[in-house]
Amino acid sequence: MSKLLEEIKHGVDATIPEIDDLKRAHHPKIDYVVYLLRNIFVILAAVLFVLSFFMHGAYNVLKAVGYFCGAVAYFFECLALTDCFTTKVEHHEMFMVYCFGPLYLLMGLNYILWH
Repeated sequence: MSKLLEEIKHGVDATIPEIDDLKRAHHPKIDYVVYLLRNIFVILAAVLFVLSFFMHGAYNVLKAVGYFCGAVAYFFECLALTDCFTTKVEHHEMFMVYCFGPLYLLMGLNYILWH
């Protein structure tokens, strides 16, 4: 296997959470799915942003969908941090999730409505 494919395989393996790491959580199976979905939406957003550089005709649509995928990823991050809204987490730890989730929604709407 080529070195590039080895690196891609290693990168994909690193994004998949280990079920053993989540054993101490209240809901290990749900946490596993939440982390997996978060990572899928992050990767999808990154791919859409890169594609938008090369597909000028669909630039605004790709950016908008990429931002919406980022917002969904932040929602899953919020679920993961709060253990599906059952654990109270300090606001200073949730600051990025609270700010960037809605910001990504607004930026996605911006690309749909005004570009």
